[in-house]
Amino acid sequence: MSDYKTISILITALGGEGGGTLMNWIIECARSQKLFVQGTSVPGVAQRTGSTSYYIEICDRNFDNKKEPILSLYPKPGRVDIVIASELLEAARVLEKGYINPDSTTLITSSSRIYTNLEKSHLADGRFNEEKILNACKNMSKNFVCLDLNMMAVDHSTIVSATMFGALASSGVLPWKKNICENVFQDNIFGKNSLSGFNFAYKQVQANSINYSKDTKSTKLNKKNIINIDDGLLSNEFLNIINIGKERCADYQNNKYSEVFIERVEKLISVINKEDPKELSIAENIVRRLALWMTYEDIPRVAQLKIKPDRFVKIKNEINIKSNQILLVQDIFKPGINEIAAMLPYKIGKWFIRYKNIMSRLPLIGKGMKINSLTISGFIILKFLSSFRYIRTISLRYKEEQKNIDIWINNIILSLNKSISFTEGLADMPQILKGYGDTWDRGIKKYNKINDALIKNKLNNIMEKDGVILKEAILISMNDVDTEKLDIFLQNNL
Repeated sequence: MSDYKTISILITALGGEGGGTLMNWIIECARSQKLFVQGTSVPGVAQRTGSTSYYIEICDRNFDNKKEPILSLYPKPGRVDIVIASELLEAARVLEKGYINPDSTTLITSSSRIYTNLEKSHLADGRFNEEKILNACKNMSKNFVCLDLNMMAVDHSTIVSATMFGALASSGVLPWKKNICENVFQDNIFGKNSLSGFNFAYKQVQANSINYSKDTKSTKLNKKNIINIDDGLLSNEFLNIINIGKERCADYQNNKYSEVFIERVEKLISVINKEDPKELSIAENIVRRLALWMTYEDIPRVAQLKIKPDRFVKIKNEINIKSNQILLVQDIFKPGINEIAAMLPYKIGKWFIRYKNIMSRLPLIGKGMKINSLTISGFIILKFLSSFRYIRTISLRYKEEQKNIDIWINNIILSLNKSISFTEGLADMPQILKGYGDTWDRGIKKYNKINDALIKNKLNNIMEKDGVILKEAILISMNDVDTEKLDIFLQNNL
């Protein structure tokens, strides 16, 4: 057999994303050019679950006619020429399996993320580190292209396969010209939109775009009300975090509440060493968590978010609903006695808790309610629930939360000059608190255990090891459904 050139292509995607469609397009192009081609697939177990992989080998015809090439059914580690991934974590999986060769492999990946069940179910921020994945992709591939292919597809009302194909065609690794690729869309029912997405991705790669993202509204840096803490030593990124937190608090409650946020930030900034990168980094983390804590989820907040006009616009865009189609959005509420008590005035809420056994027998308490958000009746119900935010400042939970927040900030200030490690642990404490209802109850129980056992006892006499112990306790609490493991750990480290 004479020498001949083989091109190997590995496509990785999630079930239902159209990886098989992309494989078929590539095969169709190869056959139109009289090339030998073979494609195999390992589909996922269901749509949007499990990884799917598609492997293609393309061979030219520069060989003895009496013998045909034998093409592989499965990719070999380090021997793949082109890898294209529909999602960043899919690219990471390919890296882990060793298919990418830094001397020969072109890696094309979407920067978009569809979080795994493991990431979403983690009590803390369970997301994989995207920066590490991107750095690994750059270092371990010969050529690397990263764009938000999923967002491009949404913008052009097509499937991600079309934008993946455009990025692939533009990379210059396919043995045929662009017009050959465009021909596959002619007989496609969605050919016009797919071709549009294809061409847009093609141009983005041609323009050497490393990371395409949709032109969305970015938060403009507004230094109003934060001028007192800006002396030129805070980065624009830090100031932007403060500004976002301020706007979040205003949307959550009102402008007066956002001023409370700024006052707390000013109190913190006044005691840190702004010339110390370590302390500035801790301060950024504290401000970020403060903004999240001050905008805790309760029934009024959830109802408020569900009737925001941009929510329904987003839903319509995501499912590409037509003007002649009827959209039905159904939300489920299951209010427990603690959730109801939390949004009531302090004394009434306390009374509810005191007599929770009696109150739990009331209609709808602890029972699921299905609310059609786009109906008049559904909207009225959600609007009524959201109106409780106007009395939030006198509610049971508000008073308790503000008390805990002030204690937390004061503890941070006390520990700042004693132990950086312990301060880091204190800064991460709020991540234990998640959601509302039963989820929140479990979180606050763990928070109080750590606070009573470690923080109150250690704050006045912090030792170097205490920071490590505190961080470990937080980590255990995040992975402990109940408090059994946490209790054992605290007992052993008092």
